[in-house]
Amino acid sequence: MKKTILFVALIFPLSLFAQRYPTGKGTFRTGGGGNYSQSDKGEYTVYKLQVTPRLGYFLTNEILLGFQMNYIMTLDTNFTSAMKFTPQFKYFYTLNPHWFLIGNVEFGVDRTTVFADPKKITDHSSVSFGPGVSYFFTRRIGFEVNFMYQAYINPDDSYTNRFLAEGGVVFNLLNKAERDKLLRKTKGVKYDENDDE
Repeated sequence: MKKTILFVALIFPLSLFAQRYPTGKGTFRTGGGGNYSQSDKGEYTVYKLQVTPRLGYFLTNEILLGFQMNYIMTLDTNFTSAMKFTPQFKYFYTLNPHWFLIGNVEFGVDRTTVFADPKKITDHSSVSFGPGVSYFFTRRIGFEVNFMYQAYINPDDSYTNRFLAEGGVVFNLLNKAERDKLLRKTKGVKYDENDDE
């Protein structure tokens, strides 16, 4: 409980520094996540590593185009490598300077390779859609959670249509107006702060 109160006490003041919305035309967004697990199955141990980088660009103040990549490596009695590339379309509806509702559409292409004898490669494509929510502590740092329905174009026993929740930490990078403002500052040029509002 003490850790939770300390976390809120540290994060709340940071949120007060958000003067403008964290979305905006020309802004790049990056983020991702990852996890590692190890489980004992008795006769063997399963090692699993997952890495999920993502990158996006705001075409307008509300519309983001981007992609996410998932890489999963599993080692048990065989070695399995799975790579998924997912172009994304996101629409952000602003509730206030910190909270956003998101509409998501994604197209996923993934390839799974099992290095066994014989080697087995399977490819699957899917379309995912659903709502999400995003919260930004500052204009630069936030998190996003999406609730999606994933429909496979050719489902089978291993790849079936499903509901899923995904999310992670996201970071906004400088947009063009902010880069120009920073350059003017470093060169000692006077400017009006309202120029890039």
